[in-house]
Amino acid sequence: MQPECRPLSAAQLALMWPIECAAHRFPWSESLLASSFGERYLCVGLWSGGQLLGFYVADWLLDESTLHNICIDPRYQRLGYGALLLNDYLQRSAALGCQTWWLEVRNSNVGAIALYQRYGYHQVGCRKGYYRSDDGVEDALVLSRQQGSGE
Repeated sequence: MQPECRPLSAAQLALMWPIECAAHRFPWSESLLASSFGERYLCVGLWSGGQLLGFYVADWLLDESTLHNICIDPRYQRLGYGALLLNDYLQRSAALGCQTWWLEVRNSNVGAIALYQRYGYHQVGCRKGYYRSDDGVEDALVLSRQQGSGE
């Protein structure tokens, strides 16, 4: 069965939170995740057979969107599901009129960086010490994408 992307509601936070905690060494707080629902947010889950496999959280304003979180349950990572979510995000936000996309990614997350580059993102900046890490802090690469670039 091919997984499908469907919008999430705040009522599904209890399904999202364990995935967030399992997928990230330094997860978002439950209250931050709960604040990611509203008119200018895209909160979409990847479902298969009634099970939530992962999700993304983004916001949009006018013709720009920022991807804040993309998360796949560790049991389902490296199966192409991140690409399914990213593609869905780009399609949904483009349908809202977005033409420029932003995100931050850990400097050490080479797999995610490669995925984003495949979809037309490129580095436009660096936020020093942006993320917590086991060694203290880690830099975030700021990536951007313009309409018409990537897959």
